[in-house]
Amino acid sequence: MWMIIKLAWRNIFRNKRRTLLSVLAIGVGLAAMMFADALIVSLGETMVSSATENFSGNAQIHQAGFVKNFDVEKVIANNENNKLLNELGQEKQLQSFAPRVLSYGMLTSTSDANNIVVYGIDPEKEKSISKISSVIIKGNYLDKLDGRKILVGKKLADNLNIDVGDRVVITVARAGLGDLSQEMFRVGGIFSFGIREMDENVAFLNLTEAQKILNLGNNIHEIALNFKDLNLPAQKNFPFTLKYSKGGNEVFGWNKMFKELASILQFTQFSLSILAFILFGIIAFGIMNTLFMSLYERMFEFGVLRAVGTRPSVVAKMIVYEAFLLALISSVAGILIGIVFISFFSHYGIDYRGIEYAHLVFKDKIYPHFRLIQFILYPPSLIVFATCVGLYPAFYAANIVPAKALRKK
Repeated sequence: MWMIIKLAWRNIFRNKRRTLLSVLAIGVGLAAMMFADALIVSLGETMVSSATENFSGNAQIHQAGFVKNFDVEKVIANNENNKLLNELGQEKQLQSFAPRVLSYGMLTSTSDANNIVVYGIDPEKEKSISKISSVIIKGNYLDKLDGRKILVGKKLADNLNIDVGDRVVITVARAGLGDLSQEMFRVGGIFSFGIREMDENVAFLNLTEAQKILNLGNNIHEIALNFKDLNLPAQKNFPFTLKYSKGGNEVFGWNKMFKELASILQFTQFSLSILAFILFGIIAFGIMNTLFMSLYERMFEFGVLRAVGTRPSVVAKMIVYEAFLLALISSVAGILIGIVFISFFSHYGIDYRGIEYAHLVFKDKIYPHFRLIQFILYPPSLIVFATCVGLYPAFYAANIVPAKALRKK
């Protein structure tokens, strides 16, 4: 066996230039596969982060059916005396959470009126969930001690012709009463998320003030959640989801909140499979071409081997070992090339900032990163696949007719 392996090793280096080109081509294919995996995974994480870190959070808790029409009376159950919030505070997999109330309403200025969604937020807890405090372009963020301030989006401010310090009136329907409530607030700050829906149709108040004008008492409509692991809330039968989807409440992970995004990410994984199929097909042809060229060059030698009594199985094993060794060397080269490329772009990033895709605006660079699967799946798969590809030229070599092969020079 070792003699056959030694012969196979010497054979693949008989034509060093061809072997080097083959190793380079196959190695680049493997490196491309590793880089594509790193890029697609990082792209997916960036897309999810862009969708969730602005305001929504990784997941949310509501009363069942609340998100369909924002019924102001559908408050979260099992939260008497902040019982549910206290339970969430004990969850080690949670990074942060923030309670909210929200309702449709109308914002009126001296110039015009606009339909909006009014959010009541806890200014301190909201900082760990969303980017509201960091996107204020004029004025100041909400102060818990000053409940009569309101934050409005830039486009909404332009539409109503208002500025920081101006007075506005909010009109909302009160829970349990059915009548309208009107309260006057002063514009404390103007924000810009860079998302049209947020900048034109949303306003933020202090949580306690919003609960008061909506007649909610201490009740809340929504709890925004951020997990330590971004992938957790998208898992099927996630224990956290099952635990808190009781008593009339429901937990929405980012995959349910952004169904279009979840579909895109599934498609990118499918695209990665197609890319792997194409690259492995190219690799198969590369290895087969190299082996057959080497085989035809040594046809006379194979004829001699067969003529002196060498068994067909021995000849076949030698070709298979050549395919294995060629794939092994190529895998090492591919890993090294992949490490160089991924390391470079993981440090400098790929700049997609400002590009809008699937209603998302990329605000950060994409940094491809290493995953264990890139080293324990792709290189071994390449070696196994290449060895299997080598069976065809091995079968051909094993069935060479010595008399015909000896005529080749």
